Amino acid sequence: MASVNTQFSIAVHVMAAIAHHEGVFASEILAGSVNANPVFVKRILVKLSKAKLAKTTVGKSGGYGLARSPKSISLLDIYSAVNPPDAFAIHTYPVRKECIVSSNIKVVMSDVLVGTQEAVHGHLRQTTLADVVSKIRARSG
Repeated sequence: MASVNTQFSIAVHVMAAIAHHEGVFASEILAGSVNANPVFVKRILVKLSKAKLAKTTVGKSGGYGLARSPKSISLLDIYSAVNPPDAFAIHTYPVRKECIVSSNIKVVMSDVLVGTQEAVHGHLRQTTLADVVSKIRARSG
């Protein structure tokens, strides 16, 4: 079974939690919301901080907050920060020159992959963190 990369959904989860509660939270609190390993969540928060989407505050009441307004953070910003893998991978088996499919499939699938990634990026670019928080609030009411 192939492994699944959940960094993007966890990154959106912690950013939505910060935006919804409009505060600064320790990574342990955010990990509790995700119900995930605090070390894993902290690694994601570090990536979000490096991308200037989250800001860190040190000290007794320190933690992570948003670096910008939720309306100005697109899901593509978050997606890019955690650098997830492509939508799918193209196999690396050697080409059998006598087979027309084997000789051409990688080039054809590369074009499909580019189109798929462009579609994903376009949709994520149009959706903001504020949109996500609004939908969460609408579902909880």
